[in-house]
Amino acid sequence: MRVSILGPAYPLRGGIAHHVYWLWREFNNRGQTVQVISFRKLYPSILFPGTTQLDTSNLKLDAHALQTLTPLNPATWLKAFKQVKAFSPDVIVIQWWQPFFGLLVGTLARLFRKAGFKSIIECHNVIPHEGSPFDKLLVKFAFSAADHFITHSTRDREDLLAVVPGKQVVVCPLPSLIEFSASNTKHHDGGNTILFFGKVRKYKGLDVLLAAMPKVLKTVDVNLLIVGEFYDSIERYNRLIREHRIESHVRLDNRYVPNEQVPGIFKQADVLVLPYLSATQSGVARIALSNGVPIIASKTGGLSEAIKENVTGLFFPAGDPDALAAQIVNYFTNNLGLTFRENITTGSEDSSDQVINVIEEIGLSRR
Repeated sequence: MRVSILGPAYPLRGGIAHHVYWLWREFNNRGQTVQVISFRKLYPSILFPGTTQLDTSNLKLDAHALQTLTPLNPATWLKAFKQVKAFSPDVIVIQWWQPFFGLLVGTLARLFRKAGFKSIIECHNVIPHEGSPFDKLLVKFAFSAADHFITHSTRDREDLLAVVPGKQVVVCPLPSLIEFSASNTKHHDGGNTILFFGKVRKYKGLDVLLAAMPKVLKTVDVNLLIVGEFYDSIERYNRLIREHRIESHVRLDNRYVPNEQVPGIFKQADVLVLPYLSATQSGVARIALSNGVPIIASKTGGLSEAIKENVTGLFFPAGDPDALAAQIVNYFTNNLGLTFRENITTGSEDSSDQVINVIEEIGLSRR
């Protein structure tokens, strides 16, 4: 089978680029012939809040992509279409995460359909957490031209069908890269490190976690490790840390973590906290579980599909620092980490094949 994948790939950075690499590798491992078409860059510099769009990691997750597309240049869309047409794939997998790319995706999906190709749009989000009034229009334009969809949570499936009813949508768990899992995931019992990991944006709810910390520290002595690049104002969070008087218990590491350092970060953690105000699915949760790290998360979106309550983690109502504090205290005072880590190890199931199986089934089916 021949597979074309359209989406960001190395040397671009980020979770979607990592996923494209995973798809490329898994299809190659199955003996499929794979083409990856990526972007020259994802966003105009004025719209990108981070330090760089390029991956400078020593561990290069390289899918050998053609760097063809720019999101606002239709000439590059036509070039990508011609590259796919020349490759003549059995199926095309288009990555989706942001309506900013709606015109590009919708135009290419229409060209692929007219040329007789089967397309799948794989959604990492449907509607963004921090969106605009035009988002649903762009989503509708992009999605109306495709017949098959993959989402990584039922919440995303519901959001998708609310915009474009009647589409074929399969929900598959988001896989995790083995490169992000430590070879030895054993943790010392009785540790006291809470980890917040990933880029910091308002919807991630870091302010909720900081507000919970003083209440936690009244009962248990813990440390909070915050690792990730700040897309929101770092001064705001430094001010909150000072106002809550928790400076001696918080370490802030403001950077995009290179690929090779990800397992080491999770090895320091006794529990990952995801205090998200909204969520569909979480690649960070998958990395934590693959490293044997339990999770305390807000009960929102698709997080409850990745975490088993009272088995691999705990939940609290989104936006409630008192409830979060109570669950952190519960976790440490009752030594739940030991049980949860054993549950993660003994109950781990490799669901990563589901995405590949769905794509292969569609690619090999008759129209």
